[in-house]
Amino acid sequence: MGPVEIEEKRGLSMIKPELLAPAGSREALVAAVQNGADAVYLGGRQFNARRGADNFDGAALAQAVEYAHVRGVKVYVTVNILLADTELREAVRFLHTVYNAGADAVIVQDLGLIRLARRVIPELELHASTQMTAHNVPGVLFLKDAGLRRVVLARELALDAVREIKERTGVQVETFVHGALCICYSGQCLMSSMIGGRSGNRGRCAQPCRLEYRLVDDRGVPVADSALVGEYLLSPRDLNLSRHIFELIEAGIDSFKIEGRMRRPEYVATVTRIYRSLIDRAAAGKDSTVSDEEAYELAQIFNRDFTTGYFFDVPGRQMMSCKRPNNRGTRLGRIRRYDRKTRRAQIELEAPLQVGDGIEVWVTRGGRVGAEVNELYVNGRKVESAPAGQVAALKLEGYIHPGDRVFKTHDVKLMEKAVQTFSSSRETRRIPLDFRVRARLGEPLLLEANDREGVTAGAYTKAAGEPAQKRALTAEFLAGQLDRLGNTPFVLGKLECDLDENVMLPVREINDVRRRVVEQIAAGRAGLRKPDPLPVAVIERKLAAVMNDGITEKVTGSSPLLAVAVSSAKAARAAVQSGAGLVYFGGDVYRRRGKITVSEVRRVRQVCREAGTEFYLATPRILHDRELEQYLSYLKTLLEVAPDGVLVAGYGMLPTLRQLTDLPVVTDFPLNVFNRQSAYFLKERGVRRVTLSPELTGEQIKHLAGDAAAATEVIVHGTLPLMVTRYCAVGSLLGGRGDGDGCTAPCRKGSFALLDRKGVVFPVETDSNCLMHIFNSRELCLLETLPYLARAGPAVLRIEARREDDAYVARVTETYRWVLDSIMSKTSNLPDLTTVVQELTARGPGYTRGHYYRGVLE
Repeated sequence: MGPVEIEEKRGLSMIKPELLAPAGSREALVAAVQNGADAVYLGGRQFNARRGADNFDGAALAQAVEYAHVRGVKVYVTVNILLADTELREAVRFLHTVYNAGADAVIVQDLGLIRLARRVIPELELHASTQMTAHNVPGVLFLKDAGLRRVVLARELALDAVREIKERTGVQVETFVHGALCICYSGQCLMSSMIGGRSGNRGRCAQPCRLEYRLVDDRGVPVADSALVGEYLLSPRDLNLSRHIFELIEAGIDSFKIEGRMRRPEYVATVTRIYRSLIDRAAAGKDSTVSDEEAYELAQIFNRDFTTGYFFDVPGRQMMSCKRPNNRGTRLGRIRRYDRKTRRAQIELEAPLQVGDGIEVWVTRGGRVGAEVNELYVNGRKVESAPAGQVAALKLEGYIHPGDRVFKTHDVKLMEKAVQTFSSSRETRRIPLDFRVRARLGEPLLLEANDREGVTAGAYTKAAGEPAQKRALTAEFLAGQLDRLGNTPFVLGKLECDLDENVMLPVREINDVRRRVVEQIAAGRAGLRKPDPLPVAVIERKLAAVMNDGITEKVTGSSPLLAVAVSSAKAARAAVQSGAGLVYFGGDVYRRRGKITVSEVRRVRQVCREAGTEFYLATPRILHDRELEQYLSYLKTLLEVAPDGVLVAGYGMLPTLRQLTDLPVVTDFPLNVFNRQSAYFLKERGVRRVTLSPELTGEQIKHLAGDAAAATEVIVHGTLPLMVTRYCAVGSLLGGRGDGDGCTAPCRKGSFALLDRKGVVFPVETDSNCLMHIFNSRELCLLETLPYLARAGPAVLRIEARREDDAYVARVTETYRWVLDSIMSKTSNLPDLTTVVQELTARGPGYTRGHYYRGVLE
């Protein structure tokens, strides 16, 4: 699309979006600012989701905000993790530090922190992290009503859905446009946590999605050819929307976000510079087509191959980097000849190569051979560089054969180009200053300046003007002196002069007054958005008051209700007959099981009513707006069976349900209740009971269950979902999903799992909306801890059995009912729980106590 077409299509009202760049270190901050970012996001040394980045301590954070603000760049600070009760006070104090430093907003995930921030520091702007899984209009409105000014949308949204959310909510929306993708909906991943103890919700993800997996059937037999499709089945390509800038701008997206706080500053510099140019060209109606050079640089600086993600369709394996989970580099050519004696390889170059570059050979056997080019030869002559089309020779060691592909993984020229932008004392980002000079004989020279944002400054020279002996002051001379701003972020704009004839002052006086005026301007710009500091005493008083909100007397001794979550009538009947006091029915229903019918719901409702068992409908975790519309008509019919309540697993369902019914609402574990303030936040919005995060320890559970502001529920048994993803490995690898002909739905015909490199099997299910759910290899079993948990005060203990048949449900429910009754009867004849657990879990692949003992706090 050329500039004329763009101009005609966009008219004259296109608003340029913010370009938001990552700053995981001081160098990356400078790189982002100097290459054109409108805003940066960075983290402190704690409370953020990129704990592996360098990050900023208190003093460095204040310096970072000042550096950015002087140059007209906003700063958003990430506090985007779940927080324990023991951390909340310090987290609020950190928010106070952030506010007083002048940061423009804080990016948050934790509901409890949101509650505290709105009450203690209401002046502080809050943005909802992508960790909050905002993916539909009601969910975004829920967050808006909670006081969040901007929402970072889930990466799984189509561009049309983003546009609709923007139009229907009026909230600021931020979307990722470049960088690494999570395969799971952000904020919903327990995989790193459960199998490695490092929680993504705590900023310590170990990236298990980048490891090797094979798709297998229920017998453990591989069903996809790894040699053909690859073995990194959960490793997405990197997002790259550089070719779609105009469409993104037209959709009304407020902020384009570059992922990469763990990336080197050279990466930040390169990607930011290119997107800056593309956005400026598109917004000005110029040709925003990505040039060959820009495309090369984006690929060269880092790529796992590229994808447009879910913006334009729901891709299959075209979105995945199944054969390689790390940087691919750019194609350089093929090995033409290899001499094993001299270890010299000849490469037919398809792109330039020079000394200092890094290359990697994809060898036939043995994976990859990497090397830095130290010496390079063309036609036997030693050279510093070789152009495309030449045959270059260099030393390589490894199992190399003619025909092997060669990739450039490090371009020394590109890196030097990037480094120059953040290592030089001369800034590339320059802010025009307009100067006015008045010079009179016998009076000090007056120098005044102002920027385009209204910051003004002025100062007098220490010496007075004197008659010129050789050369009088002129506008041209003053322009030369005033434009000597090389080590500042400023550049001379307009210059107005009011000069007596034949007046002069020493150059050192002019330079001195220029320096003082520029320092004043810089200080003025640094304070332009800096608020009046909030006193510590005020914050502490408000914090103490709000932390005591809703505290109730400790709840202990009462018998908790035993709940079972199921998805079939037979399983529900088994739960009721085996002693369940509450049945959750439905929710994420898996394709292999088939859709739950209204008549089936009526039958289950009747079984529960006859037995005096509570009956709650469960709703799915992920419902995009189109899916939500379809689901609501179904839900309205289900509500006619008069359930006792509803279990919800996403923010969007909370306001939606309130428009349909006044039934009690319980929130499920995907809402990540990790502290009592989060529980109280939900209680204030009409929630009857909250399910606690499965990442909590027994001690944390006792603290929350005993005196939480809302009634609590704890999952004690079942195979928990570790990931939910819009990418479906079964459909993509076996059903043709993403190939344009639709999916043949192989998920309906069999059971599947992912087999990792250690032989561990993770069951896989797909639901009615074609989302893939990956389950833990071992079932959670907290039976041995039941004496402790039962007396801790939770209102409900739940068995998760939505994947299970009636026999499993009966066996597990009977066991928990028996043990729970024994505990609550306060007899001394408790069964040997270790033996009971072994018998209960003997038929499965083993069990885990989850985070009951180890937790996720470090």
